Amino acid sequence: MDRLVEYAYRLSLVGKGALGLTQLIGALGLWLAPESALPALVDWLTRHELAQDPVDPIALGLQHWAASLTLGSDQFYAIYLLGHGTLNFSVVVALLLSLPGAFRVSLIVLGSFIAYQVYSYGMAPDPALLVLTAIDLVVIVLVVLERRIGARR
Repeated sequence: MDRLVEYAYRLSLVGKGALGLTQLIGALGLWLAPESALPALVDWLTRHELAQDPVDPIALGLQHWAASLTLGSDQFYAIYLLGHGTLNFSVVVALLLSLPGAFRVSLIVLGSFIAYQVYSYGMAPDPALLVLTAIDLVVIVLVVLERRIGARR
């Protein structure tokens, strides 16, 4: 059982680290791209799918979201992704290196993410927030289990 938890823990950290890097890259892209680039990218990505299925809910949802972006909202997303990505990646590195205090800091950071995501979901329901919250909860459980197993060694 301990080996399974260790494997799941490491796998979740790799996934969380990849998510953090993806968020950092996305933030950089939003920061450097012109304001019209995101709606144009979403249109390009969904065009083929909508040609095959004009009522595809995911493609239509993405297009609706891109069309609803207001002036400056891409900067908000860039700042949010930069902060979230940096914190995600930093927590993963600290946990993988077993830095002192990494356990407590990771629980505080991930707990804060969850609180903010639940609050945001209450203000504007978005299924992506539920996915991010579920990922953070799984990582918290695995961090706690790994900590307990490590304490027994």
